Amino acid sequence: MKSVVRSLLIVVGIPTLLAALYYSFLASDIYVSETKFAIRSGKSAASISGVAALFGGAEMTGSGQDSIVVENYIHSRDMFEALEGKLSLSDAFSREEIDFVARLKDSFTQEEFLNYMIDKVDITRDETSNIISLRVKAFTAELARALALEIISLSEDLVNRLSTRMEVDAIEMAQQEVEKAAEHARDVSERLSAFRNLSTSIDPAAESSALLGIVSGIEAKLAQARTELGEKRAYMKDSSPEVQSLLNRINALKEQLNTERKRLAGDQGVTMNGLIQQYQPLILEQELARERYTSALGSLEAARIEAQRKKQYLITFVEPTLPDQAVEPRRLMDTLTVSMLAFLSFAVGGLMWSALKDHIGR
Repeated sequence: MKSVVRSLLIVVGIPTLLAALYYSFLASDIYVSETKFAIRSGKSAASISGVAALFGGAEMTGSGQDSIVVENYIHSRDMFEALEGKLSLSDAFSREEIDFVARLKDSFTQEEFLNYMIDKVDITRDETSNIISLRVKAFTAELARALALEIISLSEDLVNRLSTRMEVDAIEMAQQEVEKAAEHARDVSERLSAFRNLSTSIDPAAESSALLGIVSGIEAKLAQARTELGEKRAYMKDSSPEVQSLLNRINALKEQLNTERKRLAGDQGVTMNGLIQQYQPLILEQELARERYTSALGSLEAARIEAQRKKQYLITFVEPTLPDQAVEPRRLMDTLTVSMLAFLSFAVGGLMWSALKDHIGR
């Protein structure tokens, strides 16, 4: 019986006494700053106003993925290296005023520093709403809040970088298509200008149509003059002034008609037909190039609007608190926890020892 009591004192009493001494006189106060935030897109913010947009009902695909990225980033080496550069965490958590158990050791590796800081930053994410809850522990209230604020700021920078990258990727292809369409339109315009300079004709089709109109007009005048001549000859001699005037007019119209026909159907006319054959495809290509450029501009604007609509934002709806009192360690509760664990260890060990003795006795 005495051995049992002695074992109980050693296994349970001593750890409980040490825990009571530590938590009562040595353990440093730990302050906790709490904050809550979420990642939301412009689309969800537009469809659901205010805090309601944070609690479901919004599109979660992109926001949920970014929430997971931010969650992993907060516990990453990059995060704590950035915090070290801004807040000198290694100095703040290794001060001599902090008890020897809780403080960061003077000599530590990067992995030890990372694990130590991860223990000081608790993060949970609601699977439904993707709301991230952050609890930051420090040995002063001011440091706990400053650390929480800096984590929010760095996380927001990450979200902005991700959104900018997505926006650039979404717009880049549309921008490239605009540049290709503009280059094609410039090329067609240059070829059309070169054609006009070489042919000295702005619009061969219009000029050809104008020539046809002139020829038709001369032919109509010639037909009218011949009709009048026939009427005059019915009662006048060819030597009469009226008949001679009509004959001169008819001859002049014939010469003018021959000249215009040569321009249209002679050597110059062949050139005009060839110019028209070269000109019409260029005009068609120019029109298609303009339509392509206009369409590309519309696609670019649509891509920009869509990128803005899907842009992600970090929304903090519970600002990091400035704790007015320490919440850890829970001195009595932690002492009782150590005592309970020690007693359970004693009980389990005793049962195992009894079972072992029975087995050996057989």
